[in-house]
Amino acid sequence: MIPHLHHLMSATSPTPARWQLRLFAVKRCGAVLSVGLIVGLAVGLVSSHPCRGEDWAKTNSGLRLPEPGVPLGRVPENLLVAPPLIDAATQDAAHGPSPKTLDEFTAMALQNHPKLRTAQAAVEAARGKAVQARLYPNPVVAGFSPQIAGDESQWSGTVAQDLVTAGKLRLSQQAALREVQMAEYELIRARYDVLTEVRQSFYALLVSQRRVEIYQLLMDIANRSYEIGRQLAEAGEGTKADVLFWSIERDRAEVRLLNAGVFIETGRRQVATAIGLPRADVGKIEGDLMRKLPNFDLKTLQEAVVRSNAKPRVVESDIARAQWTLERAVVQPIPNINLMGGYQRQVGVPAMDQGLVQVMMAVPLFDRNQGNIRAARADIAASRADLRTIEIDLATQAAQAIATYRTSQRLVEWYEQYILPKARETVQLTQTLYARGELTFLSLLQAQKILTETELAYVEAQADRWTSAVTIASLLQLEQFPLEADAPAVIATNDAESELNLRRANQPAAPAAPAAIQQLPAP
Repeated sequence: MIPHLHHLMSATSPTPARWQLRLFAVKRCGAVLSVGLIVGLAVGLVSSHPCRGEDWAKTNSGLRLPEPGVPLGRVPENLLVAPPLIDAATQDAAHGPSPKTLDEFTAMALQNHPKLRTAQAAVEAARGKAVQARLYPNPVVAGFSPQIAGDESQWSGTVAQDLVTAGKLRLSQQAALREVQMAEYELIRARYDVLTEVRQSFYALLVSQRRVEIYQLLMDIANRSYEIGRQLAEAGEGTKADVLFWSIERDRAEVRLLNAGVFIETGRRQVATAIGLPRADVGKIEGDLMRKLPNFDLKTLQEAVVRSNAKPRVVESDIARAQWTLERAVVQPIPNINLMGGYQRQVGVPAMDQGLVQVMMAVPLFDRNQGNIRAARADIAASRADLRTIEIDLATQAAQAIATYRTSQRLVEWYEQYILPKARETVQLTQTLYARGELTFLSLLQAQKILTETELAYVEAQADRWTSAVTIASLLQLEQFPLEADAPAVIATNDAESELNLRRANQPAAPAAPAAIQQLPAP
């Protein structure tokens, strides 16, 4: 019992004033207990769901992204624990052996690149917003006293709830779900952006490796030519101008070899950054620059790119989001209903118990959401225009990629079928004539130099071919690379080679080419 009430009730000779004070205290205690009962009920409702916001997502599998090889219905233990921070030395040791093939680089990029983690986090954030958009507003519990002191004091407790009308929560969630789709398509696009970076840097490094080998051969030829020219000048069979010419050729070959080494170093670092591990050690890589690639039909390729690329899908989802946003804006003027009910205890003689009921709603007299409805309609029109713009841009990129691909592909084929065989035949004939004593050793070196430079031009054509091939694979979002004959918009082999076969039929047969550039005999 409350101490001061106990003191009042235990008095032996109560006076009328004392009885009034006792009655007032009892009535006030009853009102306080009534309000306390309402507040306690509200607290009990809240505490009956002890799950915190950060714990709630752990129990809802629909909000989680699946780990590789783990079904979405099963929660791996490491999903709930933040990964520990590791230092650079531990990171380097965890990399394991240096990757060499394109498949190895691709697997490491998909596992480590931060761009994919950012896109995955964006998907998770969009899913969380979609869940939040459908949640019903919480009730409001209040306890108050319009008049605290006096013999007519009042103590009240109320509970209020907003009733959302016209399906506003459903429409808001539908718009948010379209944002989830946009984030998922952005994740797909981010994946192929990473693959494109890896493929481009890989084949650029592969070309650089081959370029260094050719520059080294040119450097050897230039050194030997310079030495022979100098010896001939000292013997009186050559001039100083010849020596200066070969010296210039040697200097040019040396600086090109040095620059090629720079491209090797930077290319390895670019490959490392493309896989998301800038500190990874990249050595000599393995790949086939001479691999045959299919030909594509331009119009069919443009249609396939627009159909399969994720960028138009992102804009289509944005159009759907804008349409749901318009529907949400249209029903916004329909007012929500606010219901309030409560209990009030009025202390007096006699005491009174009262019930409280209140219904409130906004009257859409002036603001009927006209501006937001107009803006939502404009957003739909803008998104549709963006879709057309994206489709045109993709078709343009496909045309540009095909132009580079076809010209470099044809150049590679001509080098393989006509130019390189002639250069190799020239070296063979020069070697034969030199063995008979009909040509000087400098003539043999010159023929070898022409063949090596032809090989270099052939490698440069291969670089353009692979660059455009990677671009086409990126536009088509192809998982498999290099390009295969079953890729979309591929021309049948017979149709693609008909022109080249006709050209070959009108040309004399070329002699068999040596397997590699052979070492020249000593003079």
